[in-house]
Amino acid sequence: MLSLWSGLGYYSRARALHRAARLLVDRGAKRFPDDFDAARALPGVGEYTAAAVLSIAYGQPHAAVDGNVVRVLSRLACLQRPDSNGEPHRSLAEELLDRKRPGDWNQALMELGETICLPTTPRCGECPVRRHCRAFSENRVERHPPPKPRRAQEKIELTMTIVRDRVGRLLLERGRFRYLPHMWLPPIQVGAAANGAKAIGELRHAMLHRDVRVKGVTRALAASDTNGRARARREDRRLFDAGELERMVRSSLLTKALKLSAAARLDLPGKRR
Repeated sequence: MLSLWSGLGYYSRARALHRAARLLVDRGAKRFPDDFDAARALPGVGEYTAAAVLSIAYGQPHAAVDGNVVRVLSRLACLQRPDSNGEPHRSLAEELLDRKRPGDWNQALMELGETICLPTTPRCGECPVRRHCRAFSENRVERHPPPKPRRAQEKIELTMTIVRDRVGRLLLERGRFRYLPHMWLPPIQVGAAANGAKAIGELRHAMLHRDVRVKGVTRALAASDTNGRARARREDRRLFDAGELERMVRSSLLTKALKLSAAARLDLPGKRR
């Protein structure tokens, strides 16, 4: 699953879905639960996911409210942003829901928000519900929903160390970088690199509201790099050859690191083809 998910981000979602699947198998379940509370109790399944799956798969009357639906409803009724409980959008979605075809209704509403009722430059002339839209009739489409308050961007400066052995295997570790704790990455630390490291360039990486600036350095492999002490700290650390790098689950940050090392002519494996 992680291999298929590679590069998409939000890896915790993939792991949660995998845990949910294992849990269902352990319980002897043959399919996804058709009970809303049972579905919500699964790892990684929130109200939106449960409502979407149960309405589409089982025809149950649950309104699925995602960001696209919030935008459509905000313009239909000239609403402000939903509160912490999703109101009043959630109640309006339930009121409008076609209970005979809830799955089709939910998908149509989501599709309307994705293709017609766009965040900017909405295509109102093509909208099939514009005659019901209060924001359109009052020429206030661009005002709804109001923009989210911008979260201050966090700037993070790190040093990533490229280490290889004599045959070109790359040293990677897992468990130290708190923003990608389950992904294999070259050793990362906050601040400057240890003495003896040679600078090879810099890269930038965006993670949600974080602007990550990474200084790339390289150094020789030391005996302490693979002596097992990392595992005692609940971390994994080992050397990967080119074939393993081709097959492994790779975050986009690791791909950037490999490109940086290749550009520095360190003879390291490049991006997966």
